Amino acid sequence: MSRNKYILPFHGKWYVEYGGTKKENSHSWNIIGQRYAYDFEIRKNDLPFHDDPTKNENYYSYLENVYAPADGWVIEIINDYNNTHITKDRKIINDCNNPRGNHIIIKHKYGEYSTICHFEKDTFTVRIGDLIKEGQIIGKVGNSGNTQGPHIHFQVQKGIDPDNSKGIPITFKHAYYNNKKIKKIEKGIEVESR
Repeated sequence: MSRNKYILPFHGKWYVEYGGTKKENSHSWNIIGQRYAYDFEIRKNDLPFHDDPTKNENYYSYLENVYAPADGWVIEIINDYNNTHITKDRKIINDCNNPRGNHIIIKHKYGEYSTICHFEKDTFTVRIGDLIKEGQIIGKVGNSGNTQGPHIHFQVQKGIDPDNSKGIPITFKHAYYNNKKIKKIEKGIEVESR
């Protein structure tokens, strides 16, 4: 488990599409850095979108604020990519040469690094080298990179490389499920940030 305690990188209730501490809940168990990664999205009526699923603006998560999960230093920002197109059957595809798309890497205490992916281009509110505070707005949800629709990808790893540094299970704070405070989160629940 992470030594740091992290807040969820969003406000309100979001669905855990993938992620947790078990292989069957992961979308990337064999990528060591992403083993315990999470994908979060807002759902209504058990769907992440309304009307036409090929339009980013029809996704409830699209352009929602993304928040710093803990105090730290911004050590990488990639802000190069337009959103990936979405197919009617919502296959996972990638329209750029980086599966993370527009993303940020933040260095935290105890040698832990968080990586948050798929930002909307040109919405970052911080820069490389900035010291940022837990809960600070850092950008907005987009659909860049390896995606099937707008969502937040969030992981913590023991090194700067989000693929090859060892991923670690995240200890959460201020996270709630069914009005009960929880420290671990698994796929398939709606979790609330308070």
